[in-house]
Amino acid sequence: MMRGVCAGVLVFLCACQSRGESKDAPRPAALPALPWRAAAVAHGGVGSPPDRSDGCRKAVDVALATLAQGADPVDAAVAGVRVLEDDPRFNAGTGARLRLDGKTAQLDAAVMTSAGRFGAVAALENVRHPVQVARAVMDTPHLLLVGEGATAFARAMGEAPYDVTTDESRAKWQDLRRKLLAHDPSLPEGWRDFDYRRAWNFQAAAAEAGLDPEDAGTDTVGVAVRGADGRFGVALSTGGTSLTLRGRVGDVPILGAGLYAGPHGAVAATGTGERILEASLARRSYDRLAAGATAAATAKGAVDELRGKDIGVIVISARELAADADRPMAWAGREEGSGEYTGPAASP
Repeated sequence: MMRGVCAGVLVFLCACQSRGESKDAPRPAALPALPWRAAAVAHGGVGSPPDRSDGCRKAVDVALATLAQGADPVDAAVAGVRVLEDDPRFNAGTGARLRLDGKTAQLDAAVMTSAGRFGAVAALENVRHPVQVARAVMDTPHLLLVGEGATAFARAMGEAPYDVTTDESRAKWQDLRRKLLAHDPSLPEGWRDFDYRRAWNFQAAAAEAGLDPEDAGTDTVGVAVRGADGRFGVALSTGGTSLTLRGRVGDVPILGAGLYAGPHGAVAATGTGERILEASLARRSYDRLAAGATAAATAKGAVDELRGKDIGVIVISARELAADADRPMAWAGREEGSGEYTGPAASP
């Protein structure tokens, strides 16, 4: 009998461990009573000039207006990100970075609700609003669609072919090409001595790109929304990086890396995708938030963890919103009913 009891206890303990539970695990912080004050916060990507925060304020306004019309917080976040995808100053949608071949751009996006629903796309091409496609994936049996299949799905969802490149993105690629050919020390460390010619996997030859293959493009745009009903939604979109082989996927479409949402709030990151991905940064930051850390402390803790790696974070909780970054970053946040914004150049 004792042996059976011990076995039962062991099974119970193993089950707790498999769920990440232990007697020493911190209890989630208490949430305030509903209704809450609706709010939204947006970022334009780490390294984006703070004077572009006007674009983030517009995204916040659209997100809150969408929420006020009765939309789910994740759809309000998507509406805000669409604004940033249409702003050619940001590396998402229109204005996305050209890759090494100097011709193509690769787009990733993701959305998540505080109930745990998730949808994402990666290596999407020629789509104006990748975040809208990610939202559509959330209504399928899948979590992530990639490459040509993702682009075909976008067409099925009504997204017409669209050239996301701009004169500015082409000029930035020309500058990057110059740096690569000169082995410029300002290039990211992993690319200074990397033999990209040997690894070349684009459809066009390196010689065609003039590469015989000031901006590596670590930007991402994101919006996080708090509903008065206690729900959260978060969305991210990126044009990726110029210094990338064909098919590279960063943190944005990976659950818990670039973004995460739960009952206690939402987190959205921006920066060097590989480092954010290694750290599961958004999920681990959310766990700190759920354990009782403030939004500001959560954002600062995330950046401190990877400081010097080009990292930015926005956080929204039941009571607060905050942002932090190790480089200048355009961002803005506002609560419903308030004309005052937080963030750089915060006056309306």
